[in-house]
Amino acid sequence: MPMRNRIRNLFRRNKRKRLASEYQEPHDEDRGNAQDTGNAEDSQEENKVEILPPPAMEGEMPTYFHVGLLAKMCLTHGYTIGRWKMQCTSKTEKDFYLSSFGEGYPTWNSVYGGLEAYKELGSFYTSLAWLSDGNVLSDLGAHGNGLGGTWFTTVKSMVSAGQTEGRCKLQCKLKCGFDRNPGKVEINIPLYREPLLMGYIMMEPAKNFLLGYRTVFNVEDRDFIMHAFCGGYSNDATEVGLKLENFKTIRGSIFQRLGEKWAVAMKANLYGNVSAKSITIGGQYEWEPGTLLKAKVRGDTRLGFIFQRKLREDIEVLFHVGFEGNDPINGKHKYGASWYFNV
Repeated sequence: MPMRNRIRNLFRRNKRKRLASEYQEPHDEDRGNAQDTGNAEDSQEENKVEILPPPAMEGEMPTYFHVGLLAKMCLTHGYTIGRWKMQCTSKTEKDFYLSSFGEGYPTWNSVYGGLEAYKELGSFYTSLAWLSDGNVLSDLGAHGNGLGGTWFTTVKSMVSAGQTEGRCKLQCKLKCGFDRNPGKVEINIPLYREPLLMGYIMMEPAKNFLLGYRTVFNVEDRDFIMHAFCGGYSNDATEVGLKLENFKTIRGSIFQRLGEKWAVAMKANLYGNVSAKSITIGGQYEWEPGTLLKAKVRGDTRLGFIFQRKLREDIEVLFHVGFEGNDPINGKHKYGASWYFNV
């Protein structure tokens, strides 16, 4: 459901603030809705996080973050949910959505959450969200068809109350994009106190193949923070992804289905910033429709296991356990539970 991914998007920056534990693999959960396809908010950390967008809809071009998506879903999704997480989205008869979110990470003392109201009216949409860290976010946007493709534009604002010398701080940017097969472009343009200009271009030169380029420019410092190139291949059984970031780091991933129920995956830094933590191997088994068992091991022997179950079309639960393989008794342990309700 798009609204489920939208409320996730609101809390991405909050989650980064709590990625201090060395036993967490930083990641990200992407994009708000079909018109809000997720560039990272704090791009200084972009190369440290994984962005997990939902699958592209039929007829829609994939984003830059879809390259290597199946491997990331297998090896990243659910392994960093913290102690607990709950999310609920409700929809009225007139396309008015209310979403709430709460999470404790990594301890009960770091609970945070929020509430968002979202309304669609024809080709226009608007939202207002309150976060427990004192931030208030608002979107005002539109989408439609033109020049043989689809477009969207959104004015995104954030008010941080009392965080700067006791005064409110306003930030504002324009997010827009155009999608026409075989190409897609998205860009974030600073409007007020937003330091970063960023965006990407994607191309599909042949069926199942993707090529893309992404950049981030700090307007205040007049300096490029990121140059990234990507290439990917994906069919019904195999996915291969490769990314070159800042001409210093090469990251790659492979996802392979083995029959109808089994799949294996691997992701690693192939060049630059190579460490034991950057190498991950794992797999998944579809026990029955709607139920997944997943396991992975990192190069530093950190192990993780997940049970993921879709109880109904609108209710999903996920449990995670992690520990150190070289010291499973005395080493640090991690566990988490996540519930999603969409009614």
